[in-house]
Amino acid sequence: MSKCLICASSTYQIEDTQIKHQHRYITYNVCEKCGFTFKDHAFHITHTEEKKQYDFHENTLENEGYVNMFKRFIADAIDPFIQQGECLDFGSGPGPVLSILLKQKGFNVTLYDPFYANDQTALNKQYDLITSTEVFEHFFTPKQTINELVNLLKPKGILAIMTSFKTMNDTAFLKWWYRRDATHVCFYTLSAFQEIEQTFQLQRLYTNHKNIIVLKKR
Repeated sequence: MSKCLICASSTYQIEDTQIKHQHRYITYNVCEKCGFTFKDHAFHITHTEEKKQYDFHENTLENEGYVNMFKRFIADAIDPFIQQGECLDFGSGPGPVLSILLKQKGFNVTLYDPFYANDQTALNKQYDLITSTEVFEHFFTPKQTINELVNLLKPKGILAIMTSFKTMNDTAFLKWWYRRDATHVCFYTLSAFQEIEQTFQLQRLYTNHKNIIVLKKR
């Protein structure tokens, strides 16, 4: 059985008996300690298929609901903790609306996205703020990628994350709309984030217990 990708504890498997991938039912590994849940690697889609999914996203300033989501995110996860500085929007996507809103507030924003803004120089400096919205669920190697993000933060830097938390039992998880997105491969509990905080010496500043968590580098 696979070890947890966050805390290396033992996992057990659950199976989606409704959806097949290449004639096999999709399976997930669930950590017995922290509850972190990740899709078995055999069921990951290719990068080409992944990008096709992202190209359908309507991430523009004309999408009022999308813009309002980020305005709420800024109000809850950024405004109370940091008001200016160098910012990295990690996983900025095809329509970097968040970066536009942050620039309007006075942040100097750098974009990075492996599909739409793959500028490696963005990963060669440190930042006061890193935002990562609807990105953590796509990490194939979450602990490694989180380590890279922490290294990109200045001391006392802020990491503001948006990803829907797994708050339900396994039966409800298999019915959850969020995990049915083929590009979503890992799902975090607050216990999993606690493991992340301890591993990387991060301080939790805020969470709404639903889909936002703000961490500070010690």
